[in-house]
Amino acid sequence: MSAVTPRGVVVTGLSGAGKSVVTRCFEDLGYRCVDNLPLDLIEPLFAQVWSKPSPPWVVVVDVRVPGFAAGAPGLICRLKERYPELRVVFVEASDESIERRFSETRRPHPYRSLPIGEAVAQERRDLAGVRGVADEILDTSGLSPHELRALVAARFSSTELALPLVVRCESFGYRYGLPPDANLLFDVRCLPNPHFVPELRPLAGSDGPVREWLEAQPEVLATWERIRDLCDLLMPAYHKEGKSWVLIAFGCTGGRHRSVYFAERLAAHLTSQHWAVTVQHRDRDR
Repeated sequence: MSAVTPRGVVVTGLSGAGKSVVTRCFEDLGYRCVDNLPLDLIEPLFAQVWSKPSPPWVVVVDVRVPGFAAGAPGLICRLKERYPELRVVFVEASDESIERRFSETRRPHPYRSLPIGEAVAQERRDLAGVRGVADEILDTSGLSPHELRALVAARFSSTELALPLVVRCESFGYRYGLPPDANLLFDVRCLPNPHFVPELRPLAGSDGPVREWLEAQPEVLATWERIRDLCDLLMPAYHKEGKSWVLIAFGCTGGRHRSVYFAERLAAHLTSQHWAVTVQHRDRDR
């Protein structure tokens, strides 16, 4: 199925079926999302969306809204008649999957006065009319978040809409601690150290004399080539997985010379490969 980008989407469905994950998927794809909007505000919102050019919108609405089960089918039919491009997505899962998710998260079901099995069955009956007017049924039973994101992207995204993968290349000094959120971390303390060259000590790894000295060391060039090749392999894999942000960290003793050099060089290389890249030198100026 080819990807399409509707101007408006209504996401609804069973509690615990994965609407929050689906909503985050739409957000990652560039949609503006609003959750738990009262029914009487949905029509005015879509009137604004269709009255002027704007990014596509997603409205998430379910049984948390008073009168939803009774009022939603008629509202959806009116909206679809007025806005033929509107898509309605109903998110569901098996009873077993929903009961397990509520057990794992320990969050109460909206029908909290009932035992969980009865609550799931009752909500499914109450929302049969809403399900009947949906354009898409997403059954999340057995799907991982990555698989669900791929499914949403395949049905509702486009190349122009999807947000890019952003890569941050960061240098740091081991003496000041590790960056806690690094996806890839390279320890370059094993390489020749410009700190022990008196004329290079006050400079940083981004300065020309330090770069030239490091690039004259065979170990540095061999290490750079392997890191470059590994990142060229992994960046498309991260992007395919659906990650929107990757941190690649380089550490040396003080965070001033070798780590800065590698972070700068990798950032320049990835930029030349058309990735969105930022650079941060955490400890360079300490």
